[in-house]
Amino acid sequence: MNQQEYTNMIVMAFQGKETEQRKKAEELLIQTCQNDVRSIDILCELSTQQNDQLLAEQAAITIITAVKKFIGNTKPYAVEMRLHHVDLFVQMLSKQISDKIKSSIQQALQQLVCNDKQNHFKNRLKQHIIQSIDTRLENMIVSALFIAETLQLDNQFEWFQQVIKAGKIIDGFSQSTKVLWAKVIFNQLDRHLTTHQMSGVPEPIQQYFLYNEELCQVLILKTQQLTFAAEDLEYCHFVVASQRLIYGSILKLYKGAIVAKKCPYLGIICILCDAYIQSLLAFTISPTFSLDNINQNQSNLINEIIKFLAISCISNSVYNIFAEYRMPIFIDIIIPFFSSTQKEVNDLIDDPNEFVQLTQDILDEQKSDIIKSSIAQLIKAYCQHIDGSVSFFTSFSTLTASYCIQKLQNTEIKEQLGLIMEFREHYFLKSMNVNLLLETSLLILSIQSNYLTSRIEVGLIFKSFINQYADYLLNYSIPLVKARLCTYIGQFCKAILHEKDELSYSLLNFLVNQIKSAKNDQYANCYCAIEAIKNIIDEPSLEKLLEPYIAQILLALCESLLQSDFEDHFETIKQIYKTFQIEQSVLDQSLGLIVLKIQQEQQLVEQGQSERQICINQTWNILKSLPEIENIIPIHFNLLEKKVAVLYQYMINPNIIDFDEDIVYFISQLISKTKFISDYQAEMLFQCNKVIEKQRFTLGQLFELFNYYIYYGKTLFSNIKAQEFLIQILEAVFNNPQRGEASQGEAILLLHLLIQEYRLSKEVLTYIYTKILLRSQLEVKNDFLRARLMGIYISGFIQNGALTLAWIEQQQGFIYDHIMDSSKHCLPDYDIQLYISGFCQLLLRNPQHLNLKLLQNFVLVLKKQYHYDLKKSKDDNNDSEDMFSIDDELEDAKITMETFLCNITKHNSFDLFHITYQQLRKTINIPELISNDPILKKDLDELLKINKFNQDSRIILKLKKRKQP
Repeated sequence: MNQQEYTNMIVMAFQGKETEQRKKAEELLIQTCQNDVRSIDILCELSTQQNDQLLAEQAAITIITAVKKFIGNTKPYAVEMRLHHVDLFVQMLSKQISDKIKSSIQQALQQLVCNDKQNHFKNRLKQHIIQSIDTRLENMIVSALFIAETLQLDNQFEWFQQVIKAGKIIDGFSQSTKVLWAKVIFNQLDRHLTTHQMSGVPEPIQQYFLYNEELCQVLILKTQQLTFAAEDLEYCHFVVASQRLIYGSILKLYKGAIVAKKCPYLGIICILCDAYIQSLLAFTISPTFSLDNINQNQSNLINEIIKFLAISCISNSVYNIFAEYRMPIFIDIIIPFFSSTQKEVNDLIDDPNEFVQLTQDILDEQKSDIIKSSIAQLIKAYCQHIDGSVSFFTSFSTLTASYCIQKLQNTEIKEQLGLIMEFREHYFLKSMNVNLLLETSLLILSIQSNYLTSRIEVGLIFKSFINQYADYLLNYSIPLVKARLCTYIGQFCKAILHEKDELSYSLLNFLVNQIKSAKNDQYANCYCAIEAIKNIIDEPSLEKLLEPYIAQILLALCESLLQSDFEDHFETIKQIYKTFQIEQSVLDQSLGLIVLKIQQEQQLVEQGQSERQICINQTWNILKSLPEIENIIPIHFNLLEKKVAVLYQYMINPNIIDFDEDIVYFISQLISKTKFISDYQAEMLFQCNKVIEKQRFTLGQLFELFNYYIYYGKTLFSNIKAQEFLIQILEAVFNNPQRGEASQGEAILLLHLLIQEYRLSKEVLTYIYTKILLRSQLEVKNDFLRARLMGIYISGFIQNGALTLAWIEQQQGFIYDHIMDSSKHCLPDYDIQLYISGFCQLLLRNPQHLNLKLLQNFVLVLKKQYHYDLKKSKDDNNDSEDMFSIDDELEDAKITMETFLCNITKHNSFDLFHITYQQLRKTINIPELISNDPILKKDLDELLKINKFNQDSRIILKLKKRKQP
């Protein structure tokens, strides 16, 4: 293949008009690359040509995929070829081509480096980095930096030390080269200093960074070039980010270990903090400063500086700096950068979820990588480490909020505002939007709640503030301020809300009205109020305060839920149901609204809005939690079922919904709690065949529901139609070859229960037994399924003994012997309990069926159960590992048995055998029967010692293992 043919294929693969055409061309291109040893060489030539930049970039992208295919190919990717490609890429990186193409070449080289398990060329690359930087030529240094990005630090530091030294000579190079250098330094630091290790001594690579004087010198040198207006913004951002990683490790992770040794960074932390504070102050007090006019590069740099200051504030060595600058930092940095941007104001209406999520993140963990979140970290750092900061921030913010409200009310500014009056001509009072300043003050107060709620005097201050300005805040403030007020109330609920207090009830009414504001499309206010209510509910001391209002709050929440997709909206409703006693009329109304929510969302799903399914799932989570609540079940069972039964109609055609399993689970929960089958539930049984078909004949949640139907539905299954209906469903499962044996076993297990619990007609039993016999003649891979298949007939011995024996005797062959020999497939617990229960019932009615083989089988299964119990008692965390392999089918079968409800598991197998044995001795000469088997005789004697008196701590018996004949 020549260069022109590759060019044609690349153009077709990247620029073809038809999707299918591009796909086929791409496959052909990659296949050609794999089969052509010169493909990478040709693609590199195309990437360096200057006439068609688009073609060059697409050729470079193709190199990435081609290398990936070479590595993943079954044909060996020869070392010689890999070395050739590495050399080729190194040459490419030193050429005058765009950074975009170099980035693609770097990615291709990265793949080769990652797969260089034998270190065929990593050392060569490291040497190339050292030599390239020594040339002091920009193109060679750029090549070295791109290569450095593909390598990880190990115990060889020389090559990376050379990268660090390059920082001393790059000031005269292009901006892109300087950014590349800073990015390489940052990425290596981020890789090795971002760790979950919370204490201890740094690892060797971490020590290399933290004690590296040259790196320290280079980074502080770059700090002196810091500016917010020049083109160096991205470069400075990476420099500060690197410093932040280093100081974060020093001050948070390795403080004790670092102090013990000479760390160059500790000596310059004061210089850095002072420089950054001064630079930020100079930036914000500039007449041209505007938060909304900050570009992305400025935002990134400012964010890193503030994160750096928040971390550095921990250090005792900079305590005086932060204490001295507290006032200007608060007024000129915290307040401006903590106020809402135009985007946040827009999000209040356009993206309320984003608005509230950002607010919650700022209050809680500050995970968002934005300036506002970093300012929150700085506020908390001040409160935790700089004495007097909590009081200062609180009093100043309260005074500022008071000033704003007075100004908004157009009242005369009162002199008692004290310190705030000194700043009347300052930017933050004179030029800043008053409503933004007010919401910022409320948010600053809210973020300090963890440091203030335990102080009694603070509660009085806040209560006084709210009392004085309640009328304006509750009734006349703009939505943004009301949203912040909701947050404020939620954060300080313990301090400002009290039982039998008129102001507290006014604030609760305000929150209810804000929840209702969703009707006016003020969703953010609704969601902020919900967060506040959630906080109040979580405070046990306020439960009595809420009780008179809980009906009003619940109904407001359920009404606004119809327009909501806010996750905590659903959770708060659920929490109210769990926490409070709800009156029947209120429960009736609220359930009606919740059901209506599902109906409305389902309509939207049917219209093509599939994303609304999330809301349906969240609403169902509310309903599914209700049967677990004692205040609702059984007291309000009829009401709950009547309301939710409206949704049962969707089961008529379960293919149009995605909540059929929710309905099944809900019904199961109701039956489990009430232990009977209602008329609604009985009707639903006859819709389950459609669910089975939808689930492609897998039971899933229906297993538990059918289990409860059979176990509790004595009236329902006295009807032969119900019996036949269920049997047909279960037959469709266990006779479906596409279902796994665990799924087939579930269906057969339910038939066990049906036969164990009910006296069935001869026709029904004959039908079941015949179908099971046919299934048992097909391939069976797992022992547990063999035991379940034969367990059908053993179950028949319990309630339907005569008919079962009659059917067995009519069959040709040794069916009875097969049933009896199923003991070797029995797993501990259920299978063994069934085997003992079934055959004991048979023998009590028909002792003539006892023979030596059956007696030996009894001993076999009881010994297996005994050893299983013994091991389980020694190690509860090692449940029957010897009985269940890691096979998925067996594991699924094990999980099934953990939830299966049946009566035979209530019996003690050893006791039952003991009773049966004693009864049989009255009519059968057992000693004579076992006279020729001394091992059996001894085992029987030992087993009979295990009885109800020591079933929980069974005596250790020396049961001998019978040799196989």
